[in-house]
Amino acid sequence: MLAEATRPPSFRRRYVVVLSGLLLMFSLRVFAQLLQAWSPVEALPPFEAWASGALPYWVLVVCQVLLLIICARVIWRLHVGLIVPSVTTGKVLLILGSIYFGLMCLRLIIGLTVATDHYWFSARLPTFFHLVLAGFVLVYGWFHVRGFHASQPPYVEQTA
Repeated sequence: MLAEATRPPSFRRRYVVVLSGLLLMFSLRVFAQLLQAWSPVEALPPFEAWASGALPYWVLVVCQVLLLIICARVIWRLHVGLIVPSVTTGKVLLILGSIYFGLMCLRLIIGLTVATDHYWFSARLPTFFHLVLAGFVLVYGWFHVRGFHASQPPYVEQTA
């Protein structure tokens, strides 16, 4: 916590705002699909457009709620200063987030070009929200890397 205490609150606040925005986008997606399942409205895409069908809907909702809880906990802990930046954690998150983001971009490209009729590749809304979740992982990883390096004292070369 010492490293985090040396950072100005504005440093954490920026990450909290961006992560909260990404979480809000994802939670609106979860709510919109629930709404379309229980009481469809014409202003939103149909229920089927919100999922690829790879998982039964009840499993998907449980996983989404767990993700919402985990992401909200990350944001809260970041907001109150309980997270100490770790360069190792940051690098792992950046690598995993980049792979996740890249795969979802590839999924989107394949779905828009060669596999337009395939249920998983052609599911554009789910792919977009996977990009949102990948963005969350990338931003959180960037917080760890930037926060760790910024909390280190500057290197001063000793001259004899």
